[in-house]
Amino acid sequence: MPFNLRAFRWVQLMIFAIEEINNDPSLLPNITLGYKIYDSCATPALALRAALTILNGQEENVTLSRCNGGSPVHALIADAGSTQSITIARTAGLFGIPMISYFSSCICLSNKKEFPTFFRTIPSDYFQVAAFVQLVKHFGWTWLAAFGSDDDYGHLGISAFVEEVTKIGACVAFAEYLPKFNDKGKILHQVELIKKTKVKVILVFAPEIELNFLVEELVRQNVTGLQWLASEAWSTAALLSTAANSEIMGGTLGLAIRRADIPGIKQFLVRLHPSNYPGNEYIKQLWEAVFHCTWTSHNDTENARLGPLKHVCTGQEDLKVAQNAFTDETQLRVSYNTYRAVYAVAHSIHNMLQCQNGQGPFVNETCPDISKLKPWQVLHYLKKVKFTTAFGDEVRFDVNGDPRATYDLLNWQRVPNGNMKYIKVGQYDASVGTDNQLVIEKEGIVWSGGQKMVIEAKCSESCLPGTRKGARTGEPICCYDCLPCAEGEISNQTALHNNAIPLNLNFENKNFYEISVQMKE
Repeated sequence: MPFNLRAFRWVQLMIFAIEEINNDPSLLPNITLGYKIYDSCATPALALRAALTILNGQEENVTLSRCNGGSPVHALIADAGSTQSITIARTAGLFGIPMISYFSSCICLSNKKEFPTFFRTIPSDYFQVAAFVQLVKHFGWTWLAAFGSDDDYGHLGISAFVEEVTKIGACVAFAEYLPKFNDKGKILHQVELIKKTKVKVILVFAPEIELNFLVEELVRQNVTGLQWLASEAWSTAALLSTAANSEIMGGTLGLAIRRADIPGIKQFLVRLHPSNYPGNEYIKQLWEAVFHCTWTSHNDTENARLGPLKHVCTGQEDLKVAQNAFTDETQLRVSYNTYRAVYAVAHSIHNMLQCQNGQGPFVNETCPDISKLKPWQVLHYLKKVKFTTAFGDEVRFDVNGDPRATYDLLNWQRVPNGNMKYIKVGQYDASVGTDNQLVIEKEGIVWSGGQKMVIEAKCSESCLPGTRKGARTGEPICCYDCLPCAEGEISNQTALHNNAIPLNLNFENKNFYEISVQMKE
């Protein structure tokens, strides 16, 4: 699996936030936050192993002489993937350790009976599904397809979408799950489904790495004219929004979590250099991924895995001038969620410091002993935390541990060099009235193929007056034939199902073809 530049940036944002807090005299004075980072490798088994290592107190480089009293771990910032977060949250919940995810949006994680210590700074997919359904309704699309990742995130997201979108009269031609690895046979089958069903609008709930296998095959076969709807998992994915993919992916509409411009983050990211962290293999992998080179220290087996890269890394390469997903600070969305998650823990502990004995929340109105801090005490304060970031965003959690649900609506538009930019063309805010939740700047949207006209997505054309819909056996209700009305019946509206209206009229001349009825307002 290729080195994930975005994920490595998320890690650096956590470190950046911790160092910023430690240098802020107004937040947690005389207290220093520490951290330990584990790589779950997007694998539930490794995520569980890391969690158990932490919770058992077996992690390396933690000395109780430096961290006075109690558990060395008071909170977890984890994980990106919903499946990994589910695994970790079940374990953390048993120990009463609070956990905040920055990118796990599965609806299931709002279940407090199953995940009592879980919080997140990304909205639940419940709201993302609601936003997509409103989007589909707004543009009148009735014939769609859906792809999801083959895990909790994809299965639950697609299941919820199909259930809700059918309530507004739309039909889903098929729902498929993307292979975790490049299963050529399955990918070819899925491309054939797209072509056979003639769908134009496709929703995808999956990470970019898994979707990329399908996109590569669509590019190879030159299957164009598709309007993609992107979940937040890939709506700002550099891997997919390349010049090579622009004919296939241009015009994508995606939901993205709120972004922020964080002062100093660019300088913080480009400070990394392998010579400054000689034992850090991740920084070496970062270097290889950004500069398409390899270090001579790799053995032959590792070199073979890396493939025919352009040159040997010299260390003279400069992150400051490299254009890549890691140093791109223009789309700090998940990164900003990571930042807010760290600050939520810090503000919770800071609020403890303000506690006065006799007015505390625990037995006999006592306060926590900060020198013997327990995770369950952090949990208590985290449930009630409320603060405003330096960028004006209020952070707090509802009873399910979820934040306020807001999204930007982004449109992938080509720029002169062939690449694509993410242009904001609307927003969704679940906290306002239903009629005003989704705001769309339609004139700013560039659709698939560079069109300015809205893409049409229907299985069958609307039936004209004088005809009625006739269902096709074994096909969804959105697919039908237009049949002439029987003698003595009329159809005066477009696209109504079985809309013939009996007329008790006696006409001598039966040689007429249709009746036009003018409705008075």
